[in-house]
Amino acid sequence: MNRGLMRLAVSAAILLPASVPAVINYDANSNSTSYNTSVPVNPGPLDPTLALWNHVVEIRKANNDPDASGVYLGNGYILTANHVTGSRYFIQNTEYFVDNTFGNGGSVQITNSQNQGLDLKVVKILSPPGLSGIEMMTNGSSVLSTYSLFIGFGVGKGTPQPGDPSTQGWTWGGSTTADQRWGRNATLSSTATFNGNPNVYLVTVFHPGLFTSPASYNNDVYSATVGDSGGGLFQLDNGVWKLAGIATNVSVVGSSYYDRDLSTFGYQPDATYYVSMPATYNRILAVIPEPAPTGLLVVAVALFGFRGFKRIRHSRA
Repeated sequence: MNRGLMRLAVSAAILLPASVPAVINYDANSNSTSYNTSVPVNPGPLDPTLALWNHVVEIRKANNDPDASGVYLGNGYILTANHVTGSRYFIQNTEYFVDNTFGNGGSVQITNSQNQGLDLKVVKILSPPGLSGIEMMTNGSSVLSTYSLFIGFGVGKGTPQPGDPSTQGWTWGGSTTADQRWGRNATLSSTATFNGNPNVYLVTVFHPGLFTSPASYNNDVYSATVGDSGGGLFQLDNGVWKLAGIATNVSVVGSSYYDRDLSTFGYQPDATYYVSMPATYNRILAVIPEPAPTGLLVVAVALFGFRGFKRIRHSRA
């Protein structure tokens, strides 16, 4: 029997903008950095597909060092976080060059209805790849309290925190652990506010007891780290995988804990934040045309339940 998602609340504030968040998976407290670095050969209904995997963009610095992530929307357009500074864009290991005639040197920052800049930008590339576009969740979509997948390029696990494997988590690894990874999560029932922009940011938390059925999904629960900024949060909408959010921030930089406060009952997990596609859909379409539907995966949607926690604590700058 499928169990519904519990509705969770989160304090509506993002207090620390983190440059370039990457995935750390819980994976039963293993210290492996190679977990979920490829998609299942025969994906199940709620597993990532190769089509999703291939649409996530690797962004590198001019010197070819790892930097960040993006999502290829189709028609030559990439969506990523505005704070990303990397200038080299790779799709399926092939470099695509920026169309400097588009916007301001190849990119356009997305703004809210008051023309305040969001941590979101569109980049246009020359000679786009032969990939179909990915649909975005629209302003009528329900993206809260919903099962989600995330894919990004970023560093893996570093040093286990004191008390691991029974509590806490890991520091972030170095640039040599950067790789494409995926993880599972579920968005909270409330949106968050950042830089005065309310109801724009989705939230997930690094909670190892998130899923009750199947419990094995808890191995895939993730927290974003350096390198995942601009990565894609995907959700199923009427059986089709769509882009629900773009990763922009984390609550704590440099480590990912699934319990920040051992003196408080229950888990106090770190949070990851994403610019919501429904909240910015119309603003994005003012810059680019909507990509054609892709039909990346058509399946019956089954929601998997998860257990709650007491509260979330955020670091303060």
